[in-house]
Amino acid sequence: MNLPMKMIRHSAVGCFICLLALSSSFDVVRAQSETGQLSGFPQTSIVVAHKGATGMVKMRMDRMEAMGAEMKRIGAMVRDKKGFDGSKISAASERIAQHGRKSNKLFPQGSLKKPTQALPKIWKDWQGFTRAMNAMVRSATVLAEAGRAGNKKRARTAYFALGKSCGACHRTYRVKKKRRP
Repeated sequence: MNLPMKMIRHSAVGCFICLLALSSSFDVVRAQSETGQLSGFPQTSIVVAHKGATGMVKMRMDRMEAMGAEMKRIGAMVRDKKGFDGSKISAASERIAQHGRKSNKLFPQGSLKKPTQALPKIWKDWQGFTRAMNAMVRSATVLAEAGRAGNKKRARTAYFALGKSCGACHRTYRVKKKRRP
């Protein structure tokens, strides 16, 4: 988790935020419960991220955060930290691909309002950025297929390929993160 993130665990507040977000058509990211299953409101944590971000910048930051959370869930399974479940890998990969398909719309020209991590290079090289996003979607789709097939070896290979496609885009189009001590 990033430092600016806050977890709201109070069920009444969580329900309120969920209903507010759904009624105003904002994306809501639900964290998994302790069992690994997405749970109902009383046990759900709502992730409020990216302090100071608004509008398109916040929406795309939230979407990227959601994709990162899916990658962590998949990574735990392909690295044997959690039991392998191809259906969960497939579902998480499909969500990543779905986010990726919609992401280009979240980068309108000139949306560089702080605290964005997007570089102006996105708009200078729109074709390259679009190719990078499409490569990520293809990689996520391959991972979903491996998960559906229950093939752990292929899923592991596809997971690392997806990670490389994400990393390549981040190296080119995102502000470099400072090293943690």
